[in-house]
Amino acid sequence: MKTNKRGFTLIELLVVIAIIAILAAILFPVFARAREQARKSACLSNLKQIGLGVMMYAQDFDETYPIAYLAAPAADPMPGYSSSYWFNVLQPYTKNRQVWVCPTAGRIMSAAGSTLQQYSGGYGYNACGTATISSTNVALWNGFGLSVDATNGAVRCTPNSSAVKMAEVTTAAETILITDPASNSTQYTTVYFYSAHDISYWPQLHGGPVGPFYGNTPTTTQAYTAPSGGGNYLFADGHAKFMEVRQAFNRKELVKVNKNK
Repeated sequence: MKTNKRGFTLIELLVVIAIIAILAAILFPVFARAREQARKSACLSNLKQIGLGVMMYAQDFDETYPIAYLAAPAADPMPGYSSSYWFNVLQPYTKNRQVWVCPTAGRIMSAAGSTLQQYSGGYGYNACGTATISSTNVALWNGFGLSVDATNGAVRCTPNSSAVKMAEVTTAAETILITDPASNSTQYTTVYFYSAHDISYWPQLHGGPVGPFYGNTPTTTQAYTAPSGGGNYLFADGHAKFMEVRQAFNRKELVKVNKNK
């Protein structure tokens, strides 16, 4: 018995292709958002692990937070003592280089054109906070950093000119300690968090501009003209959470170690 075989017509094929294209246009952005959500969660998890490292460090050092940067004096009498950054002293506690890489930002190099990974991974330490405080012959700021001049130690970045104790943070759960990388084209915000500056110095790589992370000066980019997105923040009590950049930037008290100054 003879049977008739009927193939697809051109119109039918075009209809199927059009349906597939429409579905792809709908689903691809959903997949992209899901991937970025996963990256954001990974960055948040990294900060939580770094926060555990901070808490362990503080317990070992009389409840004192790490110093953002400590420069060895030019005539240091202690052999073997050298300059150190906050991420250097935390590495023995985290014991994992991967926690220093936010998947959204990727591996950030130590300088433009360099092949050496920045050991902070781009995370920024709240070195100087905001609100300059007057003191006799010493410039004080309201952050967690202590920047010691190599000759006379005249520049300090904490409310009382010494490393910050846990008891000195008036509201630890509302005080930023470490942040996600900032996308403002300056290498210094891949080590420190410059909270008192323009909103572009605040992290916004989740949902906003992602890099470039290096350059001599910040460039006029979306980060300046249309800030969007947000970043993850580790607080002084060890908890971490995500905040939109506009929400965080409008709450400058979050960067003050001592809320009363």
